[in-house]
Amino acid sequence: MAYHALILRNPARAEATVHEFGKLGITSWCAQLIETIWPRDREALDRMASRLAGGQYSWLVLTSVSTVQVLGQLLAGRPLPPQLRIASVGEKTSQAIAATLGRRADVQPQLQSAAGMLQQWHPEPGARICYPHGDLASSALADGLAGQPVTVDEVIAYQNVNAPASGTVLDGSTAKGALNILPPGAIGEKLVEMDLVVFSAPSVARRYTQLAGDRLPPRVHTIAIGAPTAKAMAEAGLPVHAIAAEPTPQGLARAAKDLLQLDGIAAAEETK
Repeated sequence: MAYHALILRNPARAEATVHEFGKLGITSWCAQLIETIWPRDREALDRMASRLAGGQYSWLVLTSVSTVQVLGQLLAGRPLPPQLRIASVGEKTSQAIAATLGRRADVQPQLQSAAGMLQQWHPEPGARICYPHGDLASSALADGLAGQPVTVDEVIAYQNVNAPASGTVLDGSTAKGALNILPPGAIGEKLVEMDLVVFSAPSVARRYTQLAGDRLPPRVHTIAIGAPTAKAMAEAGLPVHAIAAEPTPQGLARAAKDLLQLDGIAAAEETK
């Protein structure tokens, strides 16, 4: 039996998951429902970048790869002050910090979420914290920091809009390999061929229901990349069959393996 998955994510960022799914004998299709674009007014962002490069912050908090990309472009080669400490939400963001900003995260929680950060990160009293984030970011982290004796400067680093976008796209990268790509409007009719649908963000879950409703064929299983996405899926009336233990290609592959009860390509071939 052959298995098919629909990964609702930018194809370039879904490519590693496609590869991991391929090891399990799963053929993947990618559809990008949400695009990240620059805010129309970048004045607040430019001021934040100047303060950051000028050493006015104790901590920099980064909760997405997209935010790291924004900072990399805003800093334009200016180094971050050596005394600045960085709190990262998780592995993928930390990897982007190293690749784009040339720094290592000082704090990365085991539970890769805002809740995990609040559990393991305890900034010192009086710290001034720079917290750039997307326009749809949960308020959980900001609310948690508001109860501590610190100063938090928040700024919107990017906006999430329906794809295809009309603004200036933040991430113009393309997949390196040949992938199966669907336009957003075609996902509804393709669902009947799928065994698995992967939701990569809360905004993706909401956009999905606008395009395809909240009904799925009985054979289709769903995976949420994390707890916030699972919550958005449930609120939108979508079933949540699994939540990836880690928001990584490997974490998603393990969830897919458990849901479909796969042992790898050899086992998949034996069932044909």
